[in-house]
Amino acid sequence: SNKDSVLFHQGYNMMEKHFSTSPEDFYGSYLFGNVNEKLGMRKKALQVWAVLDSLFMDKTEIGMKYAESLAQSGDSANIKRAIDVYNRIEKAEGKNMTISTGKIRTHFIVRDTAAIITELHELLQSSPTSAEYNVFAGDIYSLFSQRDSALYYYNRACDLDSTSGLAYYTRANFYKEQGDSVAYDKEVFQALKQESLDLEAKLSLLTNYIRGLYEDPKQQPRIQDLFAVLLEQHPHEKDIHDLYCSYLVAIKDYIGAAEQAGYVLDSDPSNEDRWRATMSLYAQGNDFAKAVEVGEEALNYHPKSVLINLFIATNYNQLAQYDKSLAHLNVALEATDKADVELYSQVLCSIGDTYYMAEQTDSAFTYYDKSLDVDPGNLLALNNCAYYLACEGRDLDRAERMSAITIQEEPQNDTSLDTYAWVLFKKKDYERAQHYIEEALKYSESPSAELYHHAGDIYFMMGDP
Repeated sequence: SNKDSVLFHQGYNMMEKHFSTSPEDFYGSYLFGNVNEKLGMRKKALQVWAVLDSLFMDKTEIGMKYAESLAQSGDSANIKRAIDVYNRIEKAEGKNMTISTGKIRTHFIVRDTAAIITELHELLQSSPTSAEYNVFAGDIYSLFSQRDSALYYYNRACDLDSTSGLAYYTRANFYKEQGDSVAYDKEVFQALKQESLDLEAKLSLLTNYIRGLYEDPKQQPRIQDLFAVLLEQHPHEKDIHDLYCSYLVAIKDYIGAAEQAGYVLDSDPSNEDRWRATMSLYAQGNDFAKAVEVGEEALNYHPKSVLINLFIATNYNQLAQYDKSLAHLNVALEATDKADVELYSQVLCSIGDTYYMAEQTDSAFTYYDKSLDVDPGNLLALNNCAYYLACEGRDLDRAERMSAITIQEEPQNDTSLDTYAWVLFKKKDYERAQHYIEEALKYSESPSAELYHHAGDIYFMMGDP
């Protein structure tokens, strides 16, 4: 229907008509029942499942749908009928977790605790050595806040199957809910070592574990050990490498994080975002040469990528290899769609920055002008041009006008405030310069040496050595 209500009702009416004339069309009727469920039309869904159940009593999936729909109706007579349907299926198939879960859910609706416990123990008696059934029993008792009974069944599950990852996983979560950090800590290791525990559960458990402990440096070796266990079991699972990468970023081990990101790239080199993220991590770890190496490799897969060429150029600038930086910036400029004025202006600004670092100031200001011609609102170009004009003592009135635009747009940006203060300092307007440098210091989370240097010069000229 593509959100067209007229078409929607037309389609629904056609399905309803087909069901009323040909309910024995199993797949058509099953689809109609599911559509009604998704629409929240429970009464109609119940009618469909009732008809199908009468026609296909041998199909367990229909009986289960019918029983669940009866239970959800909330009607006491229907709830009793739901239990009868579950019992009928159970008689044909035998006791199992799926049917017992359905029955227990139905008993929960009417808060029949005695019936729940009875059903639970009948399930356990049907297979007393099943670790899965004992875990289920622990979960039910935990719901009723009967902690001793819950722990008894969790322990029994672990004893019955020492390789059951599910048993250790559930017991770990139980200890966590009880606030028993020592037992929880021990259990996490047990659970993650079990190859039978599915990867999604392991990642969930490890994520929660890390979230609570990653800020404690004493816990880092234990967390590293857990990742080592998981990577030994699943060396090629990108989700583990991604989680490990996120953890290493959180503890500011950027080089280690980049290495984990690199393992994922080996299996999927087509993802451009991952290449840029890996380069960024190496740059944050101050390994600019490695960032360049990764970027040059990325170009084998994305040779015309504007952003990858920009990233490479930025890192070459850190290595003071300005000719190589400009070569990549020219590739980026050639590849940029001129209709994308923001990106095109950004590349021109980066060329201006590189020329200034290479001490070719006239070329630098030429490219800043080109950048601002393309996008007069490019705040980075406005800020950088204003700052370097101030450093050169050139055209300070223009520098002040450009810098004023940036702090008007971003009044709490410490870099823009610093630039404006420095322009005012160069114009010998020391009182206003002091005001803005103090604003820059206030809003800077980690002030740079340069910012402190500017503040020192301004305070000195204000007669406050």
